[in-house]
This record gives sequence, structure tokens and C-alpha cells, in this order.
Amino acid sequence: MNKTDLVIAGNITIDDMVMADGTKHLGATGGDVLYAALAARLWGVRVGMLSRLGEDFPQENLVRCQDAGLDISGMPYYPGPGVRNWVIYHPDGRRDFEGRVPGLIEYLSPSVADIPPHYESADICFVAAMPIESQLELARHFSEQGKTVVFDPYEVHCTEKPQLVEETLRYTAVFLPSEVEVRRLRGDVPFEQAAREFAALGPNWVVIKLGGSGCLVYSRQTDSCTYLPSYRQARVVDTTGAGDAFGGGLCAGLAQGKDMCTAALMGTATASIAIEDFGSTPLLARAPQEARQRLEDLLRQR
Repeated sequence: MNKTDLVIAGNITIDDMVMADGTKHLGATGGDVLYAALAARLWGVRVGMLSRLGEDFPQENLVRCQDAGLDISGMPYYPGPGVRNWVIYHPDGRRDFEGRVPGLIEYLSPSVADIPPHYESADICFVAAMPIESQLELARHFSEQGKTVVFDPYEVHCTEKPQLVEETLRYTAVFLPSEVEVRRLRGDVPFEQAAREFAALGPNWVVIKLGGSGCLVYSRQTDSCTYLPSYRQARVVDTTGAGDAFGGGLCAGLAQGKDMCTAALMGTATASIAIEDFGSTPLLARAPQEARQRLEDLLRQR
């Protein structure tokens, strides 16, 4: 099998979106593993996807992933239906995710047993948001294999199971929370202080996603924080998957040996593409040159 540069683990879903104005966009293929993988491929890295599929997941969607150059050998079918969500948008920008069938997200989150042998060649492993028990198992495994683990927490479990989130940080090189997840874990402390507290639990780096305000990059080695900008020229249509696309782009940068700030800006560039249409369409349709151009624009803003 071909060498894998980056393994991305998470969930794959079918999303039915209800916008704040009541319009609906039904049946979009989504999930963090898909957004992150499509984002990473824009930078030319070899990506192995790690997830579980329900029996009703369309085969043609898998073919599209293969055609995009993604390795799907870590995405086995499991008995029963796949994960299907209502994604409800509110006028203030909040989103609610409501699973159609309780318990499926846990059942269809990947485990160590799902990892194909050739994925072990990857140096970078992105543990995307999914139930924390699966994240902890995978982070521990990849860390013990000497891999660089990038950990994006599962928002609900930042409130319900913070001890397991903190235990997962022991096996994490790069922690990648959103501002909402930081607030759930640390309350109203300043982001810089929260980053230091997270790093004290294990990670060398903490990158806090700040949405339209960009991101904060904290280095434990130098005890320093750097704020990086967002890509303000993007045309915002649907922010679903933006954080996942950010993580995929950042991990692609690490797989290519980039410094952390450049890798984070690669994440910003791909996130700005992801939000310009519904579902995964923009990440499939855009050329790598567009991502590179946006990165160049962001580097000039630093």
C-alpha cells in the first residue's frame, strides 16, 4: 500500500440543515473526518481516513472520496444505519446538532481495531471531534506509537466529561479547541491563561480557534502567544465544517514540516474555502492553487 502522511479519525454523517430563515438543505454528506480530509488534500498530503459507516451510507460518496485521492481503507461498514443529523441554525449564529438515532455517534466512532496496518506509516494523526472515549483510546495508541497527535475535543464532553478531556491531553502534542470549548473547560479565564493551563497537562502547542477573529497559537517551549488573522475576503455561506477544515489544513502543514504558525494559517486558508458553500462541495471543487494563494495573502498580513 502507499505511504500515508496523515491519518484523520472522526465521524462521517449525513446532515439535514435548517437555516435561520427556515430554508432547508437536506442530505449533505458531512462529518469532521470528511471536512478535514478534503481540506488536507488541497495541500498535496496523502490522507488516510479513519471512521465507521452505516449500511445506508451511499457507495457513490465513497467513490468521490477515492476520486479525490483519499485513502478510505480505514472506513469499514458496520451493521445498522449511519449517523444522520439535523443541523439547526439560529439567527445569532449558534448551531444545534440533533442526531436522528441516539447512541449511533458512539457506535460509529472508530477504534484502534479499525486502523489499517499501512496507516501506521503516518507521522501526524488528527483525532477530530467525536465521543471522548474514542478520542482517548486513539490518542493513547497513536502517542505510544510515537506519532504527533492533534486533538480537537468533542464540545459536549468538554462540559459532561472534562476529566477525560484532560486525560487525553496527556497523549496530545497539539490541542485544538474552539473558543466555546475553552469556555466550557475553563470558564471566563483569558485565552492566554487557558492555553498555559492546557499545555501544563501535556501538549507542546495549543491552538485556539476564534472563528472570524482568527486563532491564537501558544507555544509551551517559549511560553508565548501569537494571534493570527482570519481570511476576511471569504464569502460566508455555511460555517459547518470550518473548524474541521482548519484542523485538516493545519495537520497538512505539520505533515509537510511547516512551523506551527504557518500550519495554522494553512488551516485558516482551507477553512475560508469550506465556508463558501453548503456541505463539502467547496473543498471538493476548488483547486490547490486557490488555497496556496489565500495562504500567501495571510502570510503578508502577519
